[in-house]
Amino acid sequence: MLILFSQENPDLLAQYGDLFKIYHFYNFTEWETQRMLPSAFVIEGSDAQYTTSILSHIRRDKEAYAVLCFISGSVSSLDNSYVDGSLPQPLLLQEAISQTADLEKSFKNSENNVTHQERLIKFLWLRPNFVLQPYHEWQHPRFYRYPLLEALSHDKSDAFEWLQTLANSRVLEALTLLDRQRECAYCRASHLSFVDVCPNCQSIDIEMQASLHCFTCGCVDVQEKFIHSGTLVCPKCNTQLRHIGSDYDRPIENHGCRACNHSFVEGDVLARCAMCEKEMIPNDLVSNDIHSWRLSNRGRTIAIRGEFFDIGASFDQLNFISRELFVHDLNWSLILSQRYPDIYFSLFGIYFANLPELAEMIGHTKLLQMLESFTQRLRGMLRTPDLSTRTDENMLWLLLPHTDEQGLRGFQARIQNSLESIMKESDQKLDSRFIGVALPHEQSGQEDATLLLARLSGELM
Repeated sequence: MLILFSQENPDLLAQYGDLFKIYHFYNFTEWETQRMLPSAFVIEGSDAQYTTSILSHIRRDKEAYAVLCFISGSVSSLDNSYVDGSLPQPLLLQEAISQTADLEKSFKNSENNVTHQERLIKFLWLRPNFVLQPYHEWQHPRFYRYPLLEALSHDKSDAFEWLQTLANSRVLEALTLLDRQRECAYCRASHLSFVDVCPNCQSIDIEMQASLHCFTCGCVDVQEKFIHSGTLVCPKCNTQLRHIGSDYDRPIENHGCRACNHSFVEGDVLARCAMCEKEMIPNDLVSNDIHSWRLSNRGRTIAIRGEFFDIGASFDQLNFISRELFVHDLNWSLILSQRYPDIYFSLFGIYFANLPELAEMIGHTKLLQMLESFTQRLRGMLRTPDLSTRTDENMLWLLLPHTDEQGLRGFQARIQNSLESIMKESDQKLDSRFIGVALPHEQSGQEDATLLLARLSGELM
């Protein structure tokens, strides 16, 4: 079934009527009275405002937000993120609808209280190649907008804050860096002006001026004060200045402030926000990278499962630090051990190869309980200086300071015994793999932390 929006008598009914049942409405309000959810919406006409209004209402609708939407006329750049393209020929349209229906069958939706994140994930899941693009609008406080995010959140969320949340939770992944701009540190607006001010009193009443420097008494003043009866005479010591370089020169301070008479080489720069009228130095401005985005692997997992079970989250209790900080500390340890031979440590990796499959077999709850039991035992083996991180949901790394090769073998034996004990209580086998290196004795060449982790990960997988 197709819903056709047109202000006039449509010309498409005859062409598409053989394959689709078509209902014609003149405006969105008329459709709302019947709320027939179609396989696709079609908007016909050359009125850009009419098209924009219909599209905006569809994407903000609580039921129809993810339905395919095609247009038979032109579309503005603002509406590009709303539409699925120009109306294809009947057979191609039927194929597109069929593909979307297959994707919707595999989408696991929450029936109650659908959040705007779930709306976004569904919208992107039904469009595997969709790229979320920013729209440049100079009137907007931040110069850029993401109209689709505004529509799906019903304008209740700031698009950039929401994007940051989605990126941090790895629901979306950045594609192309399109722009980088500076924004106000107070209101995040990008409408900024820059003004030179006096570095002494911050007055804007400054000017470029020619100055002279008398070698006899050291007087520095504007050039006009040195000119008397067509000759150069120091206004302080009355010495006649004949030769530049021997009697006088021009100082590098070529700016002056009319408010405090201070001379300087270059003024300070202040950034002024046109929105909140706050002033700040340029270094205090906030940098904002403008990207295009797409649904990540994690986002697709959420689409299929209905929610994301981070089955490795139990490991985050083990003196857990971010991957970036772990790499930094590992690099630092490598440098120290190369410089001071008496400093040694070990790197230990645990890879759980079948966590996703095991989760499907025994359920997430039981698997999480199993991993929590292992985590409690592992916590008892770790010392205060030991650090951990995850490079994936099933890849755990441990940095063990002051642990030599013998200590590493004993540590691995205790971990294997713990896992075997836990597995006795379960009918299913957890495929765990271990790798450990005592450093710097086993370090290959000049490997840094990133290369070392990549090499060891490759041996595990």
